[in-house]
Amino acid sequence: MKWAFIDYENVGNLRDISLSEYERIIIFLGAQQKKLDFAETKYDKPINLVVIQLKATQANNLDFHLAYYLGKFDAEAGRSVAFEVVSNDAGFSPLIAHIKTLGRSCKQLRVAGTSSGTQTLMKNLSSIPKAKRPQKVASLRNHIAAQLKLKGNEVAIQNALNQLVTQKFLQISDSGLEYLA
Repeated sequence: MKWAFIDYENVGNLRDISLSEYERIIIFLGAQQKKLDFAETKYDKPINLVVIQLKATQANNLDFHLAYYLGKFDAEAGRSVAFEVVSNDAGFSPLIAHIKTLGRSCKQLRVAGTSSGTQTLMKNLSSIPKAKRPQKVASLRNHIAAQLKLKGNEVAIQNALNQLVTQKFLQISDSGLEYLA
């Protein structure tokens, strides 16, 4: 029996994740993410899906929530339940290793193909003086859509924005954007 803990802010869609493999799926959505992208996938049986929508936008907020629920469910689930953290964020490695030392089967699954566009975007933004880069989230979303040719694909735009935060290229706060690189 397997449970998935999906860092949706990091992976951006569910297209490459075989949800039917899991007994329970806990998906963590960032504060700016308003919907899930299941692509064209059809499932032949019901899926036990829990969505945790975060309310605040802060660095590592989703990671802290995911870590909290890993601990909470580790205490509640039987030892026969294996945990899989679906994220490309290497920051989960020490926590996963710790959970394993406590006797729980736990591993990380990475989803391919989520960062190449982000690298292009960071290069593009780095070539622009910080003062001339988009200063509001809406402006940056428009910039992302134009640069990565994602017009209308809100999930992909949000994923690219989240990757910029995850890779410590920028921070988002109530007062706007702060570029770290």
